[in-house]
Amino acid sequence: MKKKSMIACHHCDFLMSSPAIKTGDCALCQRCNHKLTRLDPNAINRLLAFAITGLIFLFLTTQFDLLTLNLSGHISQLDLFSSANKLYFDDYKILAILVFIFIFILPVMILCFIVLFIFSLKTGVGKWSQTSLLRLIFLMMPWAMVEVFLVGILVSLIKLVAIAQIDLGWSFWTYSVFCFCYVKILTLVDRYQFWSWIDEAHI
Repeated sequence: MKKKSMIACHHCDFLMSSPAIKTGDCALCQRCNHKLTRLDPNAINRLLAFAITGLIFLFLTTQFDLLTLNLSGHISQLDLFSSANKLYFDDYKILAILVFIFIFILPVMILCFIVLFIFSLKTGVGKWSQTSLLRLIFLMMPWAMVEVFLVGILVSLIKLVAIAQIDLGWSFWTYSVFCFCYVKILTLVDRYQFWSWIDEAHI
């Protein structure tokens, strides 16, 4: 006897049988009417485009200064890694490592794994790794603090602009575009659809 697959609502945790829907349809929770999944036929291509674009802009972010501070003639140039470097040399080594992992390493790994996952789906190369890649993506996504770091920068700018002259560098804008791409990827990540892609690839 074949065991029915189950799915839980992300909003109310109601457990129900996995909906049988066609491409383009949207499944709603039976209890709270919250959207469970939407099988978007173009989601995989848009996800790949945003992942590659995000990687490109994150690389560009590492090549320029994030911002320049001019405080009474004392000029300081800050880049993406300055926050981690400052913590490291102030004897907060563990915290510095965590900051570096959350704002750079994890986002890079997530985007690379998404690109590899989609490449495997489209070409059939490395089918054995698709499930592991997907589990790693879902495991790491809650820990990447891309948007939190950008919000922290903006809050700091609001406070610093009153006491210093601030010039935004190219890295600030490239990181902002990267952040937009990353947030867009979060909206496209649909667990049900991801697993359905794997099922279709193994048919």
